[in-house]
Amino acid sequence: MTRIKYITYIVIVVVLFLPLFQKIVPVVGVKSLEGSYVLPEEPAFSFHDFFHGTFQDQYIPYFEQHIGFRPALVRLNNQIAFSCFNMALAQDVILGKKGFLYEVFYIKAYLGRDFSGAEKWDRYAEKLKAISDSLDKNGTTLLVIFAPGKGTFLPEYIPDKFKPWQKDTTNQEYLMQRLKEKQIRFMDVNHWFVQMKDNAPYPLYPKTGIHWSNYGEALFMDSIIGYMEQVKNKPMVDFGWSNVRMSNDLQDPDKDIAKGMNLLFGVPHYPMPYPDFYYREDAGTFKPIVITIADSYNWNLFGRGITQKIYGQDKFWYYFRAAYGPYPQDQLVKNLDIPAELKSADFVILMATDATLSKFDFGFTDQVYDMITVEGRQAAGERAAMIAEAERNIRGNMDWMELIREKAAKRNVTVDEMIHLDAVWMVDKKLNEKKK
Repeated sequence: MTRIKYITYIVIVVVLFLPLFQKIVPVVGVKSLEGSYVLPEEPAFSFHDFFHGTFQDQYIPYFEQHIGFRPALVRLNNQIAFSCFNMALAQDVILGKKGFLYEVFYIKAYLGRDFSGAEKWDRYAEKLKAISDSLDKNGTTLLVIFAPGKGTFLPEYIPDKFKPWQKDTTNQEYLMQRLKEKQIRFMDVNHWFVQMKDNAPYPLYPKTGIHWSNYGEALFMDSIIGYMEQVKNKPMVDFGWSNVRMSNDLQDPDKDIAKGMNLLFGVPHYPMPYPDFYYREDAGTFKPIVITIADSYNWNLFGRGITQKIYGQDKFWYYFRAAYGPYPQDQLVKNLDIPAELKSADFVILMATDATLSKFDFGFTDQVYDMITVEGRQAAGERAAMIAEAERNIRGNMDWMELIREKAAKRNVTVDEMIHLDAVWMVDKKLNEKKK
């Protein structure tokens, strides 16, 4: 009996110290966790920080995140929660009925729980109309595309805790109505997918992913090519597929949610379709210059080179921040000559799924309106004049300048910078009050 106790004790001690041994001497290969995260860096040691306790405060989170076998232990914990308690521990992931995976933003978008308000969309449509008209005069066609959303496509599997039977006005419904009134071109791929849901020969959405299937992307590309050919009255690349392979070995992005859950075992799923594409062109084929401002729904099309084979120049402005395509690495949109880029394009596409419509179109319309429209340039000029006047008023007030110096010192900025910040805040506040 005593020997069993000793053996048990030794086993427990060894198990407890195994993660530390693995950290010091990593003898076992452990697969890293999936998803977007930043591991803390090891803090530099100093006696000053050590004796004041700040080194320990910085070292603890580093040690916890780098302990041996941590990825495997996280997967074990996530697997127990998933298999035993029907829970998904990944951030923003919702486990729906019959094992369908969602991200919470798509559910909220379908139910109208993220509605941005009529005032925002009314102003947006006014500005976008001015941009569209300005681009039309230059021969550039602007098109808004509502990409599919999993909540809209598969509402029947949304958990009851979200009360899916209670729907409010959605961003897409309200924005589409405004676009119709302003005669701004748009494509509603979201509800087009819903209409095809029961008749499509292959799945348009995976069980374990948040984006459309490869086959769904193919249908979309075929449709967008037809639209562009009709607008420009020119034949484009003959795009299609000769074969569709059904496979249980899911490719990206059909398992993007499941991968982010970091489980030991895979999530049950059904086979997904993978078309074999072809691209045919001749000397007379029209290959347009296309700028796409979009969320992640454009990543697979761009990343797999599909759009590059169809467009003459494929420029992807991801969230209107990073610019991909014929640009240097790490190019930012804000550093481009945006008016010149837009004027050189045949099409400018603004695309988003309903889950990101509350952020749509990621600042594009507000910035471009001031750059290329007469109304925008006039408004920008008036705003600049108001800011300059406000700065003069601040400088001429001794009491105000004393407050400015105090604020500048607290924020660690120059007095001139603080004057400008205060002037901008006052002017924008006044302009926003006028809009209401």
